Amino acid sequence: MQFLRRFPQRSKHRPTAYSLVDIGRDTVKALVARVAPETGEVEIIGYGLAETGGHDITGGRLEAAAVTAPVNAALTQAEDSTESIVGHKIVPDDVIFALAGRATVGKLFTVQQTRPKPHEPITPKELSGLRTRAERLVRQSLANLPVEGGQWQALAVTDAGIRLDEHLVLEGLGLTGQEVSFSVFGVAAQAGALRALQVLANRLDLEVANVVAAAQGLAATTPHAEAIILDIGLSGTDICLIRDNTLVAAGSTPFGGAFFTQNLAQAMSLETTRAEKLKRTWSADELPQSEADQLEGQIHSARCRWYDAMMEFFAEASGSKPLPWKIYLTGGGSLLPGLDKLLRSDPVPFQRAPEVTWLGNQVLAGTKDLTSGLDYNLYGLAVSLIVGLP
Repeated sequence: MQFLRRFPQRSKHRPTAYSLVDIGRDTVKALVARVAPETGEVEIIGYGLAETGGHDITGGRLEAAAVTAPVNAALTQAEDSTESIVGHKIVPDDVIFALAGRATVGKLFTVQQTRPKPHEPITPKELSGLRTRAERLVRQSLANLPVEGGQWQALAVTDAGIRLDEHLVLEGLGLTGQEVSFSVFGVAAQAGALRALQVLANRLDLEVANVVAAAQGLAATTPHAEAIILDIGLSGTDICLIRDNTLVAAGSTPFGGAFFTQNLAQAMSLETTRAEKLKRTWSADELPQSEADQLEGQIHSARCRWYDAMMEFFAEASGSKPLPWKIYLTGGGSLLPGLDKLLRSDPVPFQRAPEVTWLGNQVLAGTKDLTSGLDYNLYGLAVSLIVGLP
């Protein structure tokens, strides 16, 4: 991933340990990762979890102040847990934050060029020029988005493929042809959310090494070249569409765990806290069958509304092209019974009958998880932040 914007570094010294932090509206998830001095591999060596009490970092500086204590608690827990793994406590000074889909927008950009000498091989300088043009296009376009949510700031780009004479090629270097195009997926972030993360880091005396958009982080961990990722959190669902091993569309909907809880509370005339507890017990398969059957009927319409929102996004993002048949779920809300079955209910929009699985313990190549018991349904996004290591 090529980052268009980097936070200023206090020192040119490259750290060997980082905190990876995913701040949700319900919980903050923190990991400690280090670069092994002997092998250069990235190792996950600690993790921590704390409740955020419904506060949202995308709400600005006041919300950043409100989550300072829980972020500190999660970081402390993660740092304490490193001692049992590596023999001593590791406290990183540098942090990489996740930025949720509701605080980002993404778009696919393509630059094209007709080569004056099509029989000569493509050079590194030629590809570099195309990349520079694509990144300039991202900066210019994303800085003035007609999208609600305040000011937007170009954050990062992900390569999305090279085509030579309308054929997708792996690298392009050394090949010959006349028409060459270079695509990138650019992401912009709410400027207010970025400022809030900087305020939070300052309060905790941390250096922000990077901020990674949720979609770009999750896409990097996908084990299949054509896939859909649905990250279902408390406040909504982040959506990634991956084709030819590259992220080509991303978005979010406000339908997540809180939406299901509210619908359950209304349908059964329950307090929200009671409905949430009941939903979690059901998701953990700890309810008697009779009660589970009752919940099944009460939440059916809410699940269908969630499914319709997914399909509406894909209809706009994918057009007439069939959708990838591999669907990966992650996030605490993905454990709600029946979502996987609903996604398999209609094979028509897909390349073939969809296969729905959980993202599971997917990590980037060259990464090892040395912890025991890390819940990847909760920590999946935090783990993906390894893609943001400098």
